[in-house]
Order: sequence, then C-alpha cells, then structure tokens
Amino acid sequence: MKIIAELGINHRGSSKVAEQLIDIAAEAGAWGAKFQYRAQQGFYQATHEIGDEILSREIDECYMAPETMLQLAELIRARGMAAGISFFKFEDAADFGDRIHEFDFFKVPSAELLNQELIFAIAGLGKPIILSTGGHGEDEILRSIEATRSIPDISYLHCISNYPVLLGNQQMRFIETLKSHTQAPVGYSSHDQDWEVCLVAAANGASVFERHLSMDKNGRGIDDSSSSDPEEFRRLCKLLNAFNSVQGSGRREINQGERINMQNLGSSLYASRDIAPGEVISSDNTVVKAPRKGLTWTELKQRSDKVVKRPVAAGAALSELHFTEAKAPLDPALIAFCDEHQLSIPLRLHDARVLQSRFPIQNNELHLSYEEVAAFGRDMSGELARLDLRRHYSIHIPDYIDSKTLIDPLADDDRIRNGSRKVISTCVDLALELETRTGAPVPIVGSFSRLRPEGKRQTYRELKTYLEEAGQRRGAPIYPQWLPRIAWYFGGADVLDMFCGEDDIDIIVEIGMEVCLDLSHLILSANYAKADWHVWCDRLLPFARHVHIADAVGIDGEGIEFGQGDLGDPAAYLVGPQRKVLEVWQGHLSEGDGFDNAIRQLGGKHG
Repeated sequence: MKIIAELGINHRGSSKVAEQLIDIAAEAGAWGAKFQYRAQQGFYQATHEIGDEILSREIDECYMAPETMLQLAELIRARGMAAGISFFKFEDAADFGDRIHEFDFFKVPSAELLNQELIFAIAGLGKPIILSTGGHGEDEILRSIEATRSIPDISYLHCISNYPVLLGNQQMRFIETLKSHTQAPVGYSSHDQDWEVCLVAAANGASVFERHLSMDKNGRGIDDSSSSDPEEFRRLCKLLNAFNSVQGSGRREINQGERINMQNLGSSLYASRDIAPGEVISSDNTVVKAPRKGLTWTELKQRSDKVVKRPVAAGAALSELHFTEAKAPLDPALIAFCDEHQLSIPLRLHDARVLQSRFPIQNNELHLSYEEVAAFGRDMSGELARLDLRRHYSIHIPDYIDSKTLIDPLADDDRIRNGSRKVISTCVDLALELETRTGAPVPIVGSFSRLRPEGKRQTYRELKTYLEEAGQRRGAPIYPQWLPRIAWYFGGADVLDMFCGEDDIDIIVEIGMEVCLDLSHLILSANYAKADWHVWCDRLLPFARHVHIADAVGIDGEGIEFGQGDLGDPAAYLVGPQRKVLEVWQGHLSEGDGFDNAIRQLGGKHG
C-alpha cells in the first residue's frame, strides 16, 4: 500500500506548518507526501464568480515559493518518504528549474485528466506519474487510460471531486472497472468526510491512496473539511499498512494466541479416580473439565485402542502418553553434547520430575507462574524438594503478577509496582538459594514491556538501574529478554514498544545494557520491521549474557521446529559461554518430545 499525505494548501503557506505535517505523515507510516503548485501570478484570469473568487484568494494566501518546497522535499526524503508535487500546467514546473528532478513523483490533478499535453510533458521528466480521475465520466476516464497506456510507471486514482464527499457517493466499485482496463496500479484519492471509506477502497483493490492531511479538519481552509487530522491520518495509515496482513493468504492457519485460548477455554478428559494400566478409558473413570490439557472425548472415540499402558493419577489429564510405553532417557552422547554447549530446556514445576528423568542434562530453566513464585516465598525448602538439586538452573520471571496484570516494576500504580517488585525479589531469593545448594550461579530472565510516560530512553535507564539494584548487587543478575513486536498476552495480541525495535538496540548499545537474546523473538520483531534480523543479531550479541534458541517465521510464528523458519543453521549460536535454552513452542508436551526432537537435530548435525 502506498499512502500519500496530500499537503495541498493545508500548510497555509507556512513552512513550519508544512514541517509539522511532514513529521506527522512520516510517524504515521505514509509512503509519500506531496504538494500542489500554482505560479504566484497569472493562474486565475477571471474571478467574477463567487467560487473563483474564493479559490483564487485561498491559493494566493497559501502560496509557497519553489525554494521552500524544495527544502521541504529534502525533509520528506530525510523522513523516509517519497516527495511529490502536482502541476496544473507544465509552465509552472519551470519555476523549479533543473531541481524539478529532485521530486520523486508527479501527479496530474483530476481537473487536468484530459490534458494530454500536460500529462506527457510531466511523464517526460522520467519519474512515476499519478493521474486522478475525479469529475469525469466513465467514457472520458477510459479514453484517458487508453491514451496514456504507453507511459511507464503510471497509476490511476478513482476520485469523486466533491469537497467533502458525503457517505454513499463514493461509487467505489468503479475501482474494479478501472482495474479491468489497465495493468497499472489503481488507487483512490479521498476527499471523504469519513476517512474509513478508504478501507472500502482497499477491499475493492486500491493500492495507492491520497488523503489530505490537516492540523485541524474543522479549520477555515477550503480543504480542511475533506482532510484528516493527525489522529485520523495515523489510524488510516495503521489500517492500510496492515491491510495485506489482515487479508492473509486465503488459508486458515491457527495462530499461537488461538492455541493458548483453545487450551485455556477448551475442555478435555481428566481421571475421576486412579486408573491402573490395562483399564479401558470410559465415562466411568473420567470426567470432562477445563482447561484442555489432554485428549477430548472426540479424540478418544477416534482411537481404536482405549486401554492405557501407564497409570493415570486421579485428577490428571488423559493424554496420548498414557497409551504408550515409558520413554527412554536421552542418549548419553546427546547428554554430553548438551552439557558441552550449555544447552538447557525449560521446566515447569509440574513437569520437572518427568522432564529431568528423560533429560538428565546439566542445565534447566525454571519457568514459573506468579502463584508458584508466591509458593516459593511461603515455603522455599518445601518447593525446592520438587527439583533435582544436582542440576544447574536459570529462572524465568513470570510475565504476570496476577491474572490481569503484566509485570512492571517501574509502574506509577503502587499495586502494580510493589507487586512486580515482590515477584522479582522472590525470584532473586530463589536464585541465591539455588546457587547455595547447587554451587552454580543462577541467571534470571524477565520480560519487561511497559514504557514510562517520560519516554523510551528514560524507561531503559530507570529499568537498568532497578535491575542492577534488585539483582546484580544481591548477586543474581537479571537480564531483560528481547521480545517480539506482537506478544500473546491475556489470550490476545499486544503490540509492544520495548526490546523489539532497531531504536531499542541503539539504546541498549548506548547504555551498555546486558540482555537475554531470544532468537525466535528477534526474528519475529525484525520481520515486523521488514529488517534483516542477522544485522540486529550482530549488534545485540555482544550484550547477550543468556540466549534462548528457537526458529521462527513471519511476525508471530514463534518457537517452530528447527529448519521450518528463518533461523537457518543454529550452529553459530551454540558457541560462547552463555547458557542456551531451547525455547521450542510446547516442547514439554508428551514428556518433552519437542525438546527431544530439537536436541537430536542439533546433536546429530553439530555433535
């Protein structure tokens, strides 16, 4: 999608206002920004009619000199956009001299659609050209398309030349007609009272959009009423720039947030009593309850064999594992491979014994819920009894402090700040206790995603200071982890603005902040920014004291099987002194089959 901020005469002849509009357009995500130009003298021959008199006076009052426009065009390009301009007659282009070529594209306004002399003269400048079709009948528009078919890099905009266009007068399906008569891009020049109709244009196939931008859509300028104010323009750009992602590929694929929700909201079979090996599973020994952590009734009915081979404890979710023999521990050669490279797997307290039995490797990372952290706070020794203290540990702080609140130790809200700091403090207590009992240091990892009102740099500095005081000075370093741009919080998607963009890397480098580098998150965030994640990785690796390794694809395909995403060969990330945690999505299921597969892939290829 190419969204063009039409500055028109909304700058009121002021370069300062124009600069404000350019900044707003750039921050909103516009592809380009453009001016209209009419020579200062001689454009209107007669001003006897009221409309001519009003328009002539408005244009004179809003005149901007070519030198000023060229300076502003430089600013447009510096802000990452294309700079364009409209001419109503080609003689006016001479006012810019040889510097006319500094514009990136040109537009012929609707009023001059049939002016072939102007169109071909502008096309002769060798830059992309846009024709707007407002105020003309279908036959005239199609004749113009035919007459200009030989011009390379041309686009046509459907347009209704009312100012503003009232809802219902858009004739938006004409975009389909335009597309059927040309292979060139087709778009929409919007003078609508309701900016949202641009979304209807996109749904009909428009891919180039022109929308007037004004500091005050209720202002006294003649274009203000058919313009968007800054907030409207931001929303317009946000939705149009996301249009193709919103549309998708035509296939229906389940995203990670849905998987979490189906587990949390769905139901499955749980043992209503202890079930011994050899028993048949039926409604007599099971009950349907939430969450969906095991097999559903439908899945059980599809099984030909309903006899379990393993005991099922009362209250346990029935899974495929109960119909299989016990799985053998990891091969000794792969155990040695994991220990040599300090490879670790995530553990939850409820599956720690099973996973530590199947994977007798040296390093484990505890992924704790806020309730589990509270349990350690109440009974440290009792909870530690659930772990094999011959292993080495790292700790992942929970993302939440309760069912409705993300962790935020810098929050202004006393409840959130104090609750967050209590969770973090208990995790530090646990790390120090584990270090005493295991003889190995215990790094701590946390996700910190809430910005302070003072801005990003101040947030980073305050967070760095807090983490040093809460962790490092007590002897347990806390590393904020790199995050995806889209995080699955509370069963939905949250767009983050911390530890997920190139500007965040700049600040991390500037203040020397040590981090946990999550490669899967890094790929997702770079893909979101349409950046090369390898470049980001090279900048972050010198600050990485802990690493999470997993493959990823797209902007939300997290933790997929190695080789199925953008990671490529992970060998380069197996070296170095940091512990490396295999963050395979739901790798703990089926007694760690996902972790087993990942270790075999890595060990078989690089061992």
